[in-house]
Amino acid sequence: MLHRLPLALAVLLAAIPLAGCGSDDPELIPQTRASALTSTIDEIQSACDDNDTAKAKAAVEAANQQVSELPRRVDAELKRNIRDWLSHIEGRVDSDCKAEEEEETPEPTPEPTETATPEPTETATPEPTETATPEPTPEPTETPAVEPPGEGGVPAPEDADG
Repeated sequence: MLHRLPLALAVLLAAIPLAGCGSDDPELIPQTRASALTSTIDEIQSACDDNDTAKAKAAVEAANQQVSELPRRVDAELKRNIRDWLSHIEGRVDSDCKAEEEEETPEPTPEPTETATPEPTETATPEPTETATPEPTPEPTETPAVEPPGEGGVPAPEDADG
């Protein structure tokens, strides 16, 4: 994966030694200070390569401190440009100095495959069939018992002659 931070560091590293080369120009960074600042910027790159964001931020802070300690005669615009680059680098440390596996995009989730839903089949609902309901059998009712003639309180039919 291509990081923007290394590119920013490379540009800064290239600019600092050039800024320190002008021993005749008092507005440029003195060579010893330029070398120290370049070394600190190398620490930022190394910490970022090791995925150590805390160490990279500490190195950025150290580089800012070194810029603040440059002699007053060093050009103010040069100092401002270096601070702007360091600020840019500091803003990218969290995203650019992460471990590779954290930066990779997750595996795409596969598209769901369509599963054919079976069409419902029509099942004939059986027509209700009439079932004859048996008539209830009547409860037997008590009928008075008829006693044979001559017995019990029923008079016997009288004889015609009699």
